Amino acid sequence: MDNKEYSQRAEHVFRQVEQLLDRHEDLLDYDRTPDKLQIAFEERPGIIVLNTQRAIHEIWLAGNARGWHFKYQADNDRWFAEAEQEEFYDCFARLLSDHLGTSTTF
Repeated sequence: MDNKEYSQRAEHVFRQVEQLLDRHEDLLDYDRTPDKLQIAFEERPGIIVLNTQRAIHEIWLAGNARGWHFKYQADNDRWFAEAEQEEFYDCFARLLSDHLGTSTTF
């Protein structure tokens, strides 16, 4: 994957995440920069951080004292963390649900 494709795919992920977060705007606040999205919660401690790693074409996710490194798998059209064997959208939704105290999905 070249840098342009990586940027487009990473931006798509960030837009999808923002749409999900907007559905819960009364329970959280988030701050977005071009390469980072940080989420804080109104009634629960903790934060979630999502950021790009442009040099290695990954998306990193951190929360609940854990971290995941997702690489895009073109064959499966997904962002996947090999070490944890987790797909990005499932992992993020579960992490967000933990922080919100209610189930949420994309």
